[in-house]
Amino acid sequence: MIKIVAINSKYVHTLLSPYYLKENCDYKDKIKIVQCNINQNLQDVYNLAVSENPKVIALPCYIFNINFVLQLIELIKNQSPQIKIVLGGPEVSFEYDYLLDKVDAIITGEGENAFNQLVCDLENNNYNVLPKKVYIGSKVDFNSLRSPYSKDYFDDVQNKIAYFESSRGCPYSCAYCMSGEDGLRCFDIARTIAELEKFKGANIRVLKFVDRTFNAKKTYAKEILRYLINNYKQFDFGFHFEIAADILDDEFISLVASSPKGLFQFEVGVQSFNEKTLSNVVRKTDLQKVVDNLIKLINAGKSHIHTDLIAGLPYENYHSFVAGFNKLYNLKSDMLQLGFLKVLKGSRLKGMLDNGYKYSNMPPYEIISTPYISELELQQLKFTEEACDKYYNSGLFKRTLENFVKENPFEFYFRLGKLIYGRSLSLFDRIDILFNFLAKENDISIVKGIMTIDYMETNNSRILPNCLKFDYDKNFAKMLKELGIDKKKYFAVKIDIDPISYKRGNYLLYVDYNNGYDLKYMNLEKE
Repeated sequence: MIKIVAINSKYVHTLLSPYYLKENCDYKDKIKIVQCNINQNLQDVYNLAVSENPKVIALPCYIFNINFVLQLIELIKNQSPQIKIVLGGPEVSFEYDYLLDKVDAIITGEGENAFNQLVCDLENNNYNVLPKKVYIGSKVDFNSLRSPYSKDYFDDVQNKIAYFESSRGCPYSCAYCMSGEDGLRCFDIARTIAELEKFKGANIRVLKFVDRTFNAKKTYAKEILRYLINNYKQFDFGFHFEIAADILDDEFISLVASSPKGLFQFEVGVQSFNEKTLSNVVRKTDLQKVVDNLIKLINAGKSHIHTDLIAGLPYENYHSFVAGFNKLYNLKSDMLQLGFLKVLKGSRLKGMLDNGYKYSNMPPYEIISTPYISELELQQLKFTEEACDKYYNSGLFKRTLENFVKENPFEFYFRLGKLIYGRSLSLFDRIDILFNFLAKENDISIVKGIMTIDYMETNNSRILPNCLKFDYDKNFAKMLKELGIDKKKYFAVKIDIDPISYKRGNYLLYVDYNNGYDLKYMNLEKE
């Protein structure tokens, strides 16, 4: 038996590549796939890997799992040295010499053909030797690939995030990315639609397209969207795509605007608003079109929009990054991810950087400093990233942030981030920290009122955080009784602001549990 052990970043993820390898192997009946994740105990993963006494263990390697994989390799070699180990994936496709004495074989590049050749070699040599140490992967013919969406795949993705591929590569050649090295290849549209048909009725959380730039081939992308919109009732989940905003056209945006709310999620990698930076990393982008099209997508109000920035790129200094953050933040996407440059093996960027750039030589190879931004400044960006993620991206504080984050959003999150960075915080901790942070410079009744509305809109608990509690005295209990609000059927709190205008007032917020979770309010001064 050959066992492919997929080490995911989280339980909800399921690597797609092992199913491509298995289904496109001449000896697929001898291959078993095991899905694990980096949060599991190493010994437990080892036990799963070596159970049933496999002859070979194959491990797909990525930037997020390589450290775990290396520990697993050492454990296998120490405790089960008879098992051969094969590595593949992007993390071992370049600079792999240090691994050659640790494993029995390495597959570089696209793996389907190379993995099949390796398995055939193993079969022909009865697992005693491997004719080659390194198997060089080659570009595969999409038309000849067998579908990875097998019964095994659907069994393994139950109630998880599933992945789907309609294209490989990218027409762009951004220096920090590996996807554009071989151009763009798309499956035939009929093949793609036929594959999507298999997901009808599937029990998954979301179907995430792994295409690096989904809308690179515009007509192709729009045909997929039309199919999904026309058939949305047969899918009990949404679809996630990575897109380039500057090449969107009005027809694409109109399709999104006509889609059922929540059917689509779009991730838009803006990366930088610094023209010189984008030019240096060979990212051809019309920034004005990025802004204009993002505004159109967001205003359509039908899809979750996720935007990205990368800190640490060439020519991007602290002040230009802050300006870019503020510009992107003010577009009000649903999520804003502030990432930090990873200097990937094999990327053109790695060959471009001189001694003025410092980055970790350990995964994830994150930038430490550049000639344009210092280590201290990058650390300060991490404060902002932490607060933006914990507060803005959570979606739990929407009213509060819309009301209190006005000028210079970066500075707001930077100051808040200094209070929480590196700390493990519960929801109540986060609420308490934000409340005290805002109460220092704002009317405490308004802060308390808006945060209470946010809390009750996003949390069905009958327990209020301490900072949002009020005097629940006999007079309040008597008032509820007079209003016919039974504590067993309703949850009620008092706030000192109008829930619409946020001006001072005397209002009752209450949840009607007779109709699911229906949040209502009442002006007590008119009662």
